[in-house]
Amino acid sequence: MKIKLDMKLNIAYMKRMVLIACALFCAVALKAQVVDSAHLLINYVPKLNNANKINQQAEIVDTAQEKVEFRYVITPQKPEVTFSPTKISVSKLNPEFQERYYRDYLKVGFGYPITPLAELSVHNTRNTKYSYGLNFHHFSSWAEPIGKIQKQYAYAPTSDTRVHLFLNRYFKNYTLYSSVGYNHELANLFGYKRDFIQQIYPANYSDYYAKSYRDSIRNSFHHAKAEVGIRSNYTTEDRTVKDDARLHYDFIHTYWKDEEHNVGANGFVAYDARFLKISGYQHYQLDLDFDYYNNAWGDSVMVGAELGNPHKVRRVDNSFKLELRPTMNFTIKEYHILAGVGVPVLMANSKVQCPVYPIAELQLGLVRGLLSIYAGVDGKAQYNSLRDLLYENPYVKPQLDSLQFTKTQISIYGGIKGNIVKKLNYHISARYSYVRDMAFFMLDTASLLKNRFDLVYAERANVLNVCANLSWETMDHLYLNLNANYWGYYFSDKYDHPVHAWYKPSWNIGFEGRYILNKKFIFDLNAKVEFGRWALVPRTVTAPDGTVFVKYEAANDLRKNANGEKLMKPVLNFGIGFEYLIDRHFSVWAAINNIGCQYASTYYNFNNFGINALAGITYSFGNEPLKPQRKKK
Repeated sequence: MKIKLDMKLNIAYMKRMVLIACALFCAVALKAQVVDSAHLLINYVPKLNNANKINQQAEIVDTAQEKVEFRYVITPQKPEVTFSPTKISVSKLNPEFQERYYRDYLKVGFGYPITPLAELSVHNTRNTKYSYGLNFHHFSSWAEPIGKIQKQYAYAPTSDTRVHLFLNRYFKNYTLYSSVGYNHELANLFGYKRDFIQQIYPANYSDYYAKSYRDSIRNSFHHAKAEVGIRSNYTTEDRTVKDDARLHYDFIHTYWKDEEHNVGANGFVAYDARFLKISGYQHYQLDLDFDYYNNAWGDSVMVGAELGNPHKVRRVDNSFKLELRPTMNFTIKEYHILAGVGVPVLMANSKVQCPVYPIAELQLGLVRGLLSIYAGVDGKAQYNSLRDLLYENPYVKPQLDSLQFTKTQISIYGGIKGNIVKKLNYHISARYSYVRDMAFFMLDTASLLKNRFDLVYAERANVLNVCANLSWETMDHLYLNLNANYWGYYFSDKYDHPVHAWYKPSWNIGFEGRYILNKKFIFDLNAKVEFGRWALVPRTVTAPDGTVFVKYEAANDLRKNANGEKLMKPVLNFGIGFEYLIDRHFSVWAAINNIGCQYASTYYNFNNFGINALAGITYSFGNEPLKPQRKKK
């Protein structure tokens, strides 16, 4: 009992002590909390110190280098080019017409001397199924000779009329294209002085200068042409066969009833494949060119019939060209390589030739966009057709002797091109060619007035051509272009060639510039100069009896030509042009040519007119707004 009582007392005592300790602890804690709260409310003031920016950038060092390789497959496509040989202006009015800025337009003008101009261009709007259009151009001069020098020469009218229509039909994989055209060129053989006839035939001078006679010395011709073709629309990525085939027909009829029929077929087949593992895809292409020429020389009476010596000749010549050009090109890193061969089969004057020539080219881009170089070797065979000769020299005689092929058996070329600065482009090239049967013009000794040109050939000639071009262009308002060409002719046989390259210049330098102000005012400037041109001309000979007459070297005898050569005067033409765009439909324009009043000309005795001018108006009736654009090269 005593033990149990003690245990109960101890437990009660311990409970009491625990309660007292808890009470003391709570009191202390409560006192501390009250004191701390009072301190926070009365004595604590928050304060933010000033901060300074750390001017250091973290440097990130990337140790991983990733090399990206690009593979390019370049697939050249045969461009649609309608080549028109550079025409020698008959009247020597060489206006630099303003470039067209409109799709559909009518342009008319009139100049001094009597010089009308008319142009019309009509095309359909954009269409995914077809396109068609019509282009018309007429430029002529009908004035009597003007100026002290010009009045010494004969009447010199000229006319140039051209009409061209085209129609294209677009399908999913192919395009069908076609066109027809007609050109009429009128030239007057004015390359003689009026007193020339009077000195030789004083009794008949009035008859010679009559209108009927002036009409008899024309050298006009008609040129009709047509073509139809089909080409595939496949691209390089399609990896399928690409092709283009074209049929064409050209017909020439001259005032003297000379005729030429030209029927031809041209095309190519191309395919991209990886037959060789030297690169990515290689481009394989086979070109085919076929042309047949039928020349029928007129039976009309030539100039000279009035002397009682008419001669009628009817001769027919047939020529053809069949050429195959298999090529392959591919790209290895920065190198673009072309390799192939040209295999032409030529027939002219019943003689068949096959002058095979190599095709090779290497292109290398040294500095992308700034500098690239190229070098190569090739060749070609060009028929001296009546069509090409008339466009180059409208004063050629009727009933030309046999026409031949000019064959460039091998030609080595190279060049560099790129940009000096962003908008300043340059291109320098050189070409050295070995040529067989190169064609030249010389005065015809059989013509009465010695104002017609015959065709002769140099059997072997080496030709050096160096070209340089520098252009500056901005997108909207400024374009400048300067170009220079040098030709050097070297003949391998001193007895079977001209002493000089007759009527071919050694130097040709040209400049053209265009400035567009506020999309309203257009200013044009052009200058051209040609020099180093030689001609084979007649010589004045005095007979033992004192009679003075003119002697000419034989037209086809190149062994006796040294005494008849003459260095012609430089041909210079400087002109300016202006156009004001009134609104989206109308503009007025004017051009002045040959400001220096230079009478020197391309061919002997065919002098230029002096200063001449043109002015007119242009009306645009297309749906598209009138927007001046820079000239494209």
